[in-house]
Amino acid sequence: MNRNSLVKILQESQEKIWDLTSNWQLRTVESKPSHPKAITLLLHGYNERGLRIFRKLSKYLPEDHYIIAPDAPFPLPRVKSDRVDFGYAWYFYDPFTKSYQVDQKLVLGLLSELIFQANPEGLPVNIIGFSQGGYLAPLVGYSVDKTQHVIGVGCEFRTRFFATAPEFTLDAIHGAMDTIVSPENSQTEIALLKDLGIEVSWHLLPELKHELNAEVGLTIKNILEQYGEGSL
Repeated sequence: MNRNSLVKILQESQEKIWDLTSNWQLRTVESKPSHPKAITLLLHGYNERGLRIFRKLSKYLPEDHYIIAPDAPFPLPRVKSDRVDFGYAWYFYDPFTKSYQVDQKLVLGLLSELIFQANPEGLPVNIIGFSQGGYLAPLVGYSVDKTQHVIGVGCEFRTRFFATAPEFTLDAIHGAMDTIVSPENSQTEIALLKDLGIEVSWHLLPELKHELNAEVGLTIKNILEQYGEGSL
């Protein structure tokens, strides 16, 4: 995608608030072409926003995809001298006690309803998650009809999240220099999934840290092109 196309996507993107029947709202950043062929749901990392992952990745996604990047439901205030900024969390996990203060059940219901409302045509769905959003992504894949592909960046695909073999494909993108989520731990989980008959395509980027950059974007672009329109 050239610069003009990127500028066009950013200009045509909009913020939207979705009213859900559970009396919750989700705020999204979106870009919707006139005749979308698929939906791509972007799930941001912990203490981030939908706008950030949208800006980082939208330029690498097909122009005929309806891109939806929601803010997670739980605000995390960052108090500064002149204002309060907010990041967001999908759920709250305590790594010391290995237990959840708030698990994924609520957000899975919210995202399932969001995509149900946004996708009356039954378009195929891709889910791309970074960090905490990547851990969440396969669970969303199980919850959302028409999910075709799940791509996780800088995360682990936990075997306990896979009660049955998924009908969607799985790709894991990880940085060899990631000090937040160990690539070795991620590979261990993938090996365990393989033992269960669940295949995950592994993409290790040698210079990547725990981040979203152009190399991640190009890798995602190549993954989606590899599947091609025939898979959609």
